[in-house]
Amino acid sequence: MLPITEVRIHLLPISKTNLRAYASITISGCFVVHGLRVLQGEHGLFVGMPRRKRESTPSQDIAHPINTETRQQIESMVIDAFTEAMAQRPMHPVEHDRNPPGHAD
Repeated sequence: MLPITEVRIHLLPISKTNLRAYASITISGCFVVHGLRVLQGEHGLFVGMPRRKRESTPSQDIAHPINTETRQQIESMVIDAFTEAMAQRPMHPVEHDRNPPGHAD
């Protein structure tokens, strides 16, 4: 199995959809796969593989693991990176007071 050497997460604004983030993985420091999706399902988070939309047929995976071990490795690393990114996300925007105490207009 080739090592996943980097995972990048792009968090999305909180919404009513089940899509939480996009992810990219780098394999062995030399091959990048973009367009992975972190999704919220009924039983928790899962990773969707990159897909191509088609007009006449259902969408189709562009890239996907061909064995369970690789799928589990990708899913584990992407969800761990997503969890870490969420922990670093501020819960509320910081409000900056234009007139701090002791400052007159």
